Amino acid sequence: MLSQHFANHRIAWSRAVIAAVVLLVLFSAPTTSVPEWLLELSEMLGYALLVAATLWRIWCALFIAGTKNGELAEQGPYAMARNPLYLGNFLGVVGFGFAVEQPLVALGLGCAFALFYPSVVAQEETNLERIFGERYREYCARVPRWLPEWSLYREPALVTLAPKHVRKAILDAMWFLWAFALWEFVEELHKLKILPTLF
Repeated sequence: MLSQHFANHRIAWSRAVIAAVVLLVLFSAPTTSVPEWLLELSEMLGYALLVAATLWRIWCALFIAGTKNGELAEQGPYAMARNPLYLGNFLGVVGFGFAVEQPLVALGLGCAFALFYPSVVAQEETNLERIFGERYREYCARVPRWLPEWSLYREPALVTLAPKHVRKAILDAMWFLWAFALWEFVEELHKLKILPTLF
């Protein structure tokens, strides 16, 4: 099954998709069939989603920095949804498509994520159930997989963090905003006719 293959090789597949999207963004002409104001709205929506994804991922990391698979994360965003980091990724990839004024790319990335990532999550949940057993099954029964249930939110008074894991999480999350900055640069290169458009 393709989704299972993706789950087993998600990093390689993700890199391939990123490379394809980068090529599309670098060498595609700005769309002319959509009104300018709609493209501007798309860019603003995309940027808002990229900022939300970045902050969301950093917030999630604060509750697992240095503890992933070491203990079960059940506080903060993990009290509301079992896979909040993936929710942040979803917001980021869809946001990037809108931010680069390519709504069809946003739709395609969103559909690809919805199609392939459930198998990744299922694989991770099987691993967590093996590690934590009944405690994890109770957590799954109480907390939804994807969409946050805000009424479940709870947080401890203090969180112990490993600085190197927090730093890594911040740098990982920042890629969403760096990608947008790169797009702005590429857009200027297109306007100045420095970068060719191939399709």
